[in-house]
Amino acid sequence: MNAKKKIAAVALAACLAATAIVGGTLAYFTDTDKADNVFTVGNVDIELTEPNWNEDNAVNMYPGEIVSKDPTVTNTGANPCLVRVKVEWPEGVDLDYLSDGVEYKLGENWTARDGVYYYQSILDPETVTDALFDEIRLAPETTNGTGEEMHIVITAEAVQAEGFTGPLTPEAISAWFATCMGE
Repeated sequence: MNAKKKIAAVALAACLAATAIVGGTLAYFTDTDKADNVFTVGNVDIELTEPNWNEDNAVNMYPGEIVSKDPTVTNTGANPCLVRVKVEWPEGVDLDYLSDGVEYKLGENWTARDGVYYYQSILDPETVTDALFDEIRLAPETTNGTGEEMHIVITAEAVQAEGFTGPLTPEAISAWFATCMGE
């Protein structure tokens, strides 16, 4: 082998060795890491009850008669929530609601806005609202009825309290419901 070929072969071997060293060194400067982050999604779940409501007591009501009706909402979910209640009163019948015997008085922490009742406190898991009202009364001025069944429809709704930063006013709670429910 001539000298030029020897020099070329040595240079080529040196280049290959340098490439192997650099390549090996690069392997030492690389790394991989992985994180497995576990999370759970909370939930909002409520139950509407009327502990003292007895449907039999509301059969053939007479003018001025008072019957127990006490809608409450229980947070059965895992997260704190805000609550509102809608009451659909029957057409053509004048019913009053009472709390502690006072006409048109709502229970503690309840307030009305545009026909919707807002609970002005955050409801923690496993807690119950105060009754929206305690009783209903058929107005004393009521004249003969038709004997047909009338229905008072009560609908309770809840949204998460997390993220709510407003004051506990009907306006702020209503706006938060609109945000959460896309209203």
